[in-house]
Amino acid sequence: MMSKVTVIYGEEIAEIDAEQGSLLGDAIAKTGLPLEQPCAGRGTCGKCKVLVETGIAPPDEIEREHLTDGELKLNNRLACRARIQADTRVMLAPIVVYSNKIFRSSNRYRWTDVPLGLAIDLGSTTVAAFLTMLDNGEVCAGGASLNQQTVFGADVISRLSAALHGDENANRLHRLALASINQAVDSLKLSPKVLARVERVTIVCNVAMHHLLAELPIDRLAARPFQPVDKASIKNANGLMGGIFPETAKVMLPPLIGGFVGSDALACLAYFGYDHPQGPMAAIDMGTNGEVLVTDGKRILTASTAAGPAFEGVFISCGSRAVNGAIVDAEIENGSLKFKTIADEPPIGLTGSGLLSLVHVLRKAGVIEANGRILTNPPTLSDRIGLDRHNARRVLLTEDGQLGLTQWDVRELQKAKGAIRAALETLMGLLDLKPEDLNRVILTGSFGGQIDIHAAIELGLIPPVSAEKVETIPNGAGLGAAMFLSDEGFALGEMLASKAEQIDLDLDPKFMSRYIGAMSLSPDILDVGLGSATKG
Repeated sequence: MMSKVTVIYGEEIAEIDAEQGSLLGDAIAKTGLPLEQPCAGRGTCGKCKVLVETGIAPPDEIEREHLTDGELKLNNRLACRARIQADTRVMLAPIVVYSNKIFRSSNRYRWTDVPLGLAIDLGSTTVAAFLTMLDNGEVCAGGASLNQQTVFGADVISRLSAALHGDENANRLHRLALASINQAVDSLKLSPKVLARVERVTIVCNVAMHHLLAELPIDRLAARPFQPVDKASIKNANGLMGGIFPETAKVMLPPLIGGFVGSDALACLAYFGYDHPQGPMAAIDMGTNGEVLVTDGKRILTASTAAGPAFEGVFISCGSRAVNGAIVDAEIENGSLKFKTIADEPPIGLTGSGLLSLVHVLRKAGVIEANGRILTNPPTLSDRIGLDRHNARRVLLTEDGQLGLTQWDVRELQKAKGAIRAALETLMGLLDLKPEDLNRVILTGSFGGQIDIHAAIELGLIPPVSAEKVETIPNGAGLGAAMFLSDEGFALGEMLASKAEQIDLDLDPKFMSRYIGAMSLSPDILDVGLGSATKG
């Protein structure tokens, strides 16, 4: 039997028919309205909360575990677990994006008739749009939106798996990418007259996002050899864009490097000057997927590693996106935990940078050991040590106990930072580079652009280099994409794509040992079968 499902998102209302007994999240996904399901609907993250008015069966045990009594009384539900019982009405909470990609640096585009370009960074979590003047390449403004594909999971593997289950899902993921790009452009708040002056668009993204956007086969990405079906640039992609750009605009997708190293990493190579490096350097684009780029001044090696969504605050027990009240920094003052939050609001959860900062201060205070274990009776904050529902240790972050850092959370950070560090060590090893050889280390991306450099070094996220050599740049991929708007810049990208070498980390015999050793919360990689202990 079918029921009508009405989904309300702000002023948008969508209606769809769904079978009784089917999942609410599946029905919402078909409307194209934004719904976050970081765990891909497995019921493990508790993030897909929606407000139900009517028509849903009573909550199951998993919902009761993730929802508070107050939320249950207000009829908040998990979309991935709630089942349609009758005609249903549901409201989606607006998704607000606070991003260091949002800025306005110039209004010159308003005063002239100079042709304009749009550079799009289609990230797994955040989609950024940058407005550029085509006469001199000046980037005037940036805007951002959430990648609405998160309804199929926070990571690209979940999305590829969904797309492999049928052409309908693949088409839906394509349309969600277009909707996200359109929303990012809308966030720039450009008038129709200004938009009509857009003559060029470049879109950079990782390989999975590229293939879903370009509607290319993904079977080779989801299984060995984990390689794109086509790495070549697409210089006339407007026909793939569903009409979201002016018909006269030239839409270009730059080439891919290989494996899961896409055109977003290529844009970083261009923006950070890998065509003429001043000696050995490394750059890391930190996000759900971490791209690592290393050169000895001659060769360019690249790799992608599945850092996981911990850097985005996902799969963390009190994880949060960057919204008002989200914790971005922590310190211990007079024996008490103090937090810096967005908009100085009361803390509601941990961002990725907040998680790294918190673990750093707890490690320095002796609350967490180098192996990641939370102590039962640490020298400080012993009154804040409790147990979670699985009887594992938990550091209470607020006096009411609503927010806490669990042992699981620490392990998630260890796995994420271990993957990044091991990838970097592997590429450096292939080039016979030591930490002291690096002249420059760049951390980029939404997470990398706001990271605490000392925490990154002291927890071993990056090798033990001088802090003066480390830079944080939020928008490397987006600003590199802006360079690709010119013929010369696009040619530079194609040259770098042909020169850069993609390394398969899973084929390196030392990678797993490095990964395990790099999970230590210290600057050094532990010796776990590498032949000798490594420093960095």
